[in-house]
Amino acid sequence: MEYFFCAATRGLYPGNATGDAIGQPVVKITKERYIELAGKQLDVDEDGNPIEFVPPSFRAGAADVDAERDRRIDGGIEFQGVTFQSRATDRENIAGAAQLGFMAVVSGAQPGDLRWSNADVDFAWIASDNSLVPMDAQTVVAFGKAAAERKQALIFAARQLKDMESIPADYTDDKWWP
Repeated sequence: MEYFFCAATRGLYPGNATGDAIGQPVVKITKERYIELAGKQLDVDEDGNPIEFVPPSFRAGAADVDAERDRRIDGGIEFQGVTFQSRATDRENIAGAAQLGFMAVVSGAQPGDLRWSNADVDFAWIASDNSLVPMDAQTVVAFGKAAAERKQALIFAARQLKDMESIPADYTDDKWWP
């Protein structure tokens, strides 16, 4: 039995295949090559012979790194052993509270005073697990600073990845990120 390959159809044909029977030119191949390539996605080399198709490997680009950076920025921040949400609105709220906390410190709020924001209610921030975390003004300022520093560290880590000659395939691995 003879075996053939048609470049136009990227198909293998056993038997008495001819260009006339298939409607396209064919090249004869060995039985071993036919068995080797059967069931695989095929491509054509420069001489019209069959080769196994190898899809191009994924190459991460700057947009991929930016997406991972943004995912990490929005993925929460750990502060004093507690995880807090850190989406854009959360970061805006944290920054606003830190600003109020700073104003309270400048106005004389003392460490440990949980009523620095409202004389009738202890100040607390809601953690990712929905628990209330009491914070004095100094702690809220430190929380805001930590959130800003975390975002900045992720931005610079992304910049380092994008500055590499080739972005590593495992750019999403924690080893590349703070």
